[in-house]
Amino acid sequence: MRPTRPLAAALTPLLLAAVFGAFACGPSGSGNGDDGGLGPAVTNDRLAIALSHLPDGFRVVRNEGDELVLERTDPEDPAKLSFLVGPEQSAGVNLVERVWQEKARIEGLPDGEYKGQNELGGADIGTIYTSRGRYRGEDGAMVEEYRALAVHPSANRILILDYKYPPTERTGERLTQLMQVIEQIRPEAQSAQPAQPAES
Repeated sequence: MRPTRPLAAALTPLLLAAVFGAFACGPSGSGNGDDGGLGPAVTNDRLAIALSHLPDGFRVVRNEGDELVLERTDPEDPAKLSFLVGPEQSAGVNLVERVWQEKARIEGLPDGEYKGQNELGGADIGTIYTSRGRYRGEDGAMVEEYRALAVHPSANRILILDYKYPPTERTGERLTQLMQVIEQIRPEAQSAQPAQPAES
């Protein structure tokens, strides 16, 4: 049974057209010269991933070894986005299977509540599956997690963007932020090194 797609059907022509189309037509925003609201490029050789530009509203807080972590520039927004890359898969990456594994993982966490998954198209890196859920973190506070799962652009590995933030009803805004980062992803294959497995 494939992941459900009711939200994807609505998002694909509307949200994705807005997000991806905005970049195709040229960025707009404040402050960074000719790139409008886009910041500098970001590269992580070990993950074999690069961002053509850092989207407006994000900054890098860690880029060392196989860790690449972004956070929001708004001091009132504690959201963090981590890049996870799994090992090479000789048989290829089964994104549908991984989505169902995400459901089991969330439901196995303290107070875990799975919110659903969707299949999205339109990104340069190919088909993306999203998975969202809530659980109680180690500090006792509830956490909402939005994950985007895709095939790594330069290898048969899974690429996961793990976006964590306080629970909100404005999930569409969080998805837009996530997709703005995804649109900037390109492979950095020439300097690729073995990466640690993605968190399961």
